[in-house]
Amino acid sequence: MPLTRTVKSAVSRRYTQLLTAGYGERYKSRRTMEHYLAISAAILGSLGGGGAIVVGLSSWIGKVWAARLMDNERHKHERELEALRASLKAKNDEQLTAISSDYEIFKQTHLREHNDKLVIYRASIDSVASILAKIELLVIGERDDLSGEEKEAFENDRLRIYGYLAMLAPQNVMDANDAFVDLLLALIYDGEKTDWKTVRDSALRLTNAMRADIGLNKEPVTYKGDR
Repeated sequence: MPLTRTVKSAVSRRYTQLLTAGYGERYKSRRTMEHYLAISAAILGSLGGGGAIVVGLSSWIGKVWAARLMDNERHKHERELEALRASLKAKNDEQLTAISSDYEIFKQTHLREHNDKLVIYRASIDSVASILAKIELLVIGERDDLSGEEKEAFENDRLRIYGYLAMLAPQNVMDANDAFVDLLLALIYDGEKTDWKTVRDSALRLTNAMRADIGLNKEPVTYKGDR
């Protein structure tokens, strides 16, 4: 049965409504997706910017912490170094004080010993000179013998010399004195003959040993005279 114009018109309007409604739904759906995508993009963008901020903040905080740690380590190292320096200085000062004290004791002892040797050696040379004054006349034949008093004086002098030297003189000085005294004992008591040069050289060896011991001069003294 053929459709009337009215029916055709109604069907056409309904179809148009349906098409319009379908397109609207699709358009509405498209707009919703675009909105969601925009929101998502905004969220992702926000997160991306926040991540960059977090990374930058973390980097800054890391640098601050690293600087603080380095400062703390440096200060700790400086404190330890200063403590070590102070400890070493204290030990060094203590050792220097001990060394200075020991040196002062050594210096005073050495000076006292040196001065004592000078006194003893001078007294010994005085006694040697007194002995030689008598022995020279005996050796050159001006006298036949020494008197009892002179022999007693000789004994006193030689024993005094030995006592002086035995206190501080080294062995080489003692040996030179023993050789000198033995020569004189042989002349006075045993009647042995010798020349004046032998007696003089023996006395000079004793004198040179004394000089070398106190450090006055390492070069020995020699007799340059004609007699």
